[in-house]
Amino acid sequence: MLRLLKLRAPVLVGTFAAGLITGAALTASATGEPFERLRVFAEALSLIESRYVDERKPDTLLYDAIGGLTQGLDDHSVFMDPDRYRETREQTSGEYYGVGISIDSNEGGIHIIQPMQGSPAEEAGLLPGDLIVAVDGVRIETAGEDALLAKIKGRRGTIVVLTVQRADAELDFPVRRDQVRTRSVESRLLADGHGWVKLSRFQRRTADEVRRALAELKENNGGPLSGLVLDLRGNPGGYLNQAVAVADLWLAEGVIVTTVGRDRPEPAGRARTGGTDRDLPIVVVVDGGSASAAEIVAGALQDHGRAKLVGYTTWGKGSVQQFFDLPDGSALKLTTARYYTPSGRSIHGSGIQPDLILGERGMSDPDFDVAVTLEGMSPTPDWVEGDAELALALAYLRDAETLVSRVRAARSVAESPSGDSVPR
Repeated sequence: MLRLLKLRAPVLVGTFAAGLITGAALTASATGEPFERLRVFAEALSLIESRYVDERKPDTLLYDAIGGLTQGLDDHSVFMDPDRYRETREQTSGEYYGVGISIDSNEGGIHIIQPMQGSPAEEAGLLPGDLIVAVDGVRIETAGEDALLAKIKGRRGTIVVLTVQRADAELDFPVRRDQVRTRSVESRLLADGHGWVKLSRFQRRTADEVRRALAELKENNGGPLSGLVLDLRGNPGGYLNQAVAVADLWLAEGVIVTTVGRDRPEPAGRARTGGTDRDLPIVVVVDGGSASAAEIVAGALQDHGRAKLVGYTTWGKGSVQQFFDLPDGSALKLTTARYYTPSGRSIHGSGIQPDLILGERGMSDPDFDVAVTLEGMSPTPDWVEGDAELALALAYLRDAETLVSRVRAARSVAESPSGDSVPR
């Protein structure tokens, strides 16, 4: 396919159309209609290549044409050129070849937020706050930020020289590119033996990361946890099988999610008895950025009565996408099914509503005074202060009945014109 893309349009179109016809002919009737339709497509592509006022490269036209095929589908079915597909694979796999830094790119330049733990960048001595001003001698004012960022990645084992400004000096750091693994899970002890586990997305090893995080929390706590806050805020989703595996950590039996494609509904995941923590109290924190695989986990734990949800109505992406590789490194991402929670709920377009709802998705603040509501209850750790949803989730774990009663009272007062209504 790569070689074909360099040929002139008539040859490209003929070969491309023939390839399509080969697949279509497997199910086509004897009328030849698929052939006629592809002839129209080939002629249109040829006319654009030869007559359009501005010259367009054949590969660009081909990619535009394939992209056009998905425009009449849904928002999640798209064509990805090789570069975009490669970036997507890196994000979902959690692996790529580079130096291992998180950066903030803005008008002030490329700032290193943090070298990843154990990464080549950390080993080379790069520090948070370093400002990247050049890569392999090419300065940012010459090439621009995007070009410099592209130059940082490369083949495994090769050296890239990052020039950074630190204080008043410019320093060169040769860094050997290697495989970098990004973590999708953070964890920390909250208070009173309660743990916090945050999932930023569902990558290929997310379930294993959660298991390790839970083991570390138990070790740091000196014994079993009293409760767990599972933080799915801002989690856009990821691999379906990882969502199933994460939910299965706390479910002993039953359906986790059901998918419905062109065929009959089928359970895409069932809970298994082995390795299940049946007794750990769980509160899941969600918001308008919790989508897809995150909603699968939240919905399964809620439907089975295994966890309570705190936060905002979730995004409402109830569809499953599959990637289909194409010969030149590009891909089609197609919606192949819609999923339903164990109780049969479809959250597509509507989302999942928390048990303690703070507002509809998109809202950034609770619709009541959190500080006043939590007065007199057990104190929260300093690092939780200012995070209203997390503070409420911890309070829900400690004393759900008292918290719910206080929230109702706070809302009743807020909704009353006189401010002296009786709590609901």
